[in-house]
Amino acid sequence: MDDEMLLIIQTALPNTIPVSLQLMLFVILSNYSTDITKSKPMEGYLSVISVILSLLATFGLLFHFGLYLNPVACTMPFLVLAIGVDDAFLMLGAWRATDPWLSVEKRMALTMSDAGVSITVTSMTDFGCFALGYFLCSTPAVRDFCIMTACGILMDYIYQITFYASIMVYGGRRESKGGLLSCCYGSKSKKKETPKNRVTEPFKFVIKKSNTFFTPFMHKWFRDKYAPFILRRDVRVVSWIIFFIYAILAIYGVTTLTVDISPRKYIRDDSPIQSFIYLADKYIWADNVMPVFYIMKPPDLRENKARSRLNKLIYRLEHTEYSIGRVSTNFWLWEYQQFLNDFPHINYTSSFYDRKYLASFFDQLDYKQYKDQIKLKIGVPNGEPCIAAFVFQTSYYGLDSWDKRQKELYKWRSILADYPEFEVFLAGLFSPFLIDQRTSIAPSSMQSIGSAISVMAIISVFFLPDKQSIFFMTWSLLSISMGVCGGLSLWGSDLDSVSMGCIVMAIGLAVDFSIHICYRYHRSQKQTAEEKVRDALSVVGWPVTQAGSSTLFAMVTLPLINAYLVRVFFQTVVLVNVIGLTHALLWLPQLISSLDPCERIPLRFRHPIKESPPIYITK
Repeated sequence: MDDEMLLIIQTALPNTIPVSLQLMLFVILSNYSTDITKSKPMEGYLSVISVILSLLATFGLLFHFGLYLNPVACTMPFLVLAIGVDDAFLMLGAWRATDPWLSVEKRMALTMSDAGVSITVTSMTDFGCFALGYFLCSTPAVRDFCIMTACGILMDYIYQITFYASIMVYGGRRESKGGLLSCCYGSKSKKKETPKNRVTEPFKFVIKKSNTFFTPFMHKWFRDKYAPFILRRDVRVVSWIIFFIYAILAIYGVTTLTVDISPRKYIRDDSPIQSFIYLADKYIWADNVMPVFYIMKPPDLRENKARSRLNKLIYRLEHTEYSIGRVSTNFWLWEYQQFLNDFPHINYTSSFYDRKYLASFFDQLDYKQYKDQIKLKIGVPNGEPCIAAFVFQTSYYGLDSWDKRQKELYKWRSILADYPEFEVFLAGLFSPFLIDQRTSIAPSSMQSIGSAISVMAIISVFFLPDKQSIFFMTWSLLSISMGVCGGLSLWGSDLDSVSMGCIVMAIGLAVDFSIHICYRYHRSQKQTAEEKVRDALSVVGWPVTQAGSSTLFAMVTLPLINAYLVRVFFQTVVLVNVIGLTHALLWLPQLISSLDPCERIPLRFRHPIKESPPIYITK
């Protein structure tokens, strides 16, 4: 089993290479422009390199402290790649939105004050989400996934604001020549001339409308075409009808999500062990199940009361719903009693523990099998209780599903709990740890999801000092999380340790879509809700679309890996990106514009400060 789980890691990790190449191709093409001052293909390419370097640093640090990859944690590189490239798109989008006539230092300051804060919010909330998952999750594999992802996100954030920010600075200094791509070929730079209508103000530069400042096409399309379209009354009505249908399907999916933990989910679909697990599930674990009951504190078997209580325990275990009965019980004591009955002169009180009779019993051919079922004490006087522990077995049948096995296991445990003086230990079972996870996975998942959303809402308070923005972000996060859980159920996945880790991951991805829109809306200097939506979508609409599309594009090769773990990861990424993009670009802007009151006009517009007249620069 361990070898098969290792094979999943060996199969999944090499796919980070084609995923990285796909991301590189996507970011290069999506950042290419015929205008060399707006074209950033090399900067996009290096954004993927930055994430890869952060992953290498993360793995080196974690491996140094003794952490190891498991099949659940092997999906971490794909997640960090997606988050890192998303951040790069936001930084490039914020750079393009700055005034090209400003100095590189000033443009970088404006970029970091806009995209940098947004990236900080998402990185800190993602880090808090996975760090909390590490402390709350009871499944070791999911805990390792959470701590590795938290460290990966933190390392990627450090690389984004240091290494990649410096790359953007170098690209900005060569922007007139085509950015960093100009290093690969000779290019004549565009002469940068200050326009005659240039205006300067203290600590700020302004260009009048008649200047040549170029707004990228997609940013202009989101502002002038898309935003007014989705804010139309008829479009809103249709949109919210679709949302209610989505909510109904999501709730239905959540209510039908079943807990199913089976060993077959932790190995490859085409593994030879799948056949063994199928046969074991159908025959070995279903019929003639013979658990071993260890009596760790035997009573004094010379006493009738003690033997009667022990026999009552065995009787109850023999009469459960799926028990075969007395005919299947294997217990040395009953055979030993029959052996002693062949000696009429024996007194149970004085001769039961006589070493002579015990040795004679276990030396006989018919009873040698019981010799390994008891443990004798050393140094006990002859005739005194000398049995330190012993075992017995009884068989069960009809346990052809994990639900029945769980029910029967808990029945055994409840019976054993009534006899604490024997300190009975149960072993020889069909993966009892999987059964224990079946009962803990649902409450643990609810606790992890609720805590993650709460932590993200609390962290966002420090970066979104606006009650409505926090409400909109939390609503969107809840809606996306519900859609992902319901979508996984409708797509055929179950609730297990794999899907639990993926759901926690989905919350981390979902917050990116919500916060980018809410933060930009909060920062907008427009005076009405509709204008704020147009302004927010013009700045982050296209970067968010690029980020979601790049993640989906990078997942194209994952279905080729025949493993349940990778399949659930793929389903989760697709669901969270499709649902997240729909919320960020449609439902969230519509909700914000509908609920945002008119009196929320910024104070600087209600009571404008009288400014000194602009100073015109002339040649």
